[in-house]
Amino acid sequence: MATFLEGVGSIGVACTLAALVPAAALVLVARKARLTVALWYLVGATLLTWARAGGHWQVELSGAMVPVAAALAAGAFVLAWWARKPASLAATGSGVVAGALAGWLWRPCVGRRLGDILDDVDTEAARTLGLMLVYMAGALLPAVLLAVLPHAVPATRRLLDRLLVAAVGATVGAAYAATLATGRYDDIVGELYRIATDS
Repeated sequence: MATFLEGVGSIGVACTLAALVPAAALVLVARKARLTVALWYLVGATLLTWARAGGHWQVELSGAMVPVAAALAAGAFVLAWWARKPASLAATGSGVVAGALAGWLWRPCVGRRLGDILDDVDTEAARTLGLMLVYMAGALLPAVLLAVLPHAVPATRRLLDRLLVAAVGATVGAAYAATLATGRYDDIVGELYRIATDS
């Protein structure tokens, strides 16, 4: 529970926005498959964050990987838009790809519990993967709640299903992909990390 709460506490920290904003935007775009996209985003972000911490994923965002990352981001948003059913390959693929991209690019703001998880990744792989999932569930809670909202409060479905809402998500997604394509994303994440660690 403490690990989840530390993740929730990181929502207010600037560097967490690097993973949270794309998640929320993707949920807005995925009108018919919000919850599927959000849950698979959580899984993808967890796996890549954990893999990076354990040294299993050491690919840097540079050179040829810059346009690849931008294409993955844009593709994930297009897939989310085309996902017409919750149980669809488009919904699952969109969430996994976008989440994995976020996990690859995210620089977590390390709290005590997350620091312990990252320190133990090499020696306790299964346990730390589970704990990382719990932490990420807390950090990405607003996006998951946004996806759950139409199920919990059906009256909100009409609002969230509007084309204008999806357009807002798509605009954020386009900005995200463009920032990656121009090579400015890492600078923005670095600045968010600096703001978070200086405060």
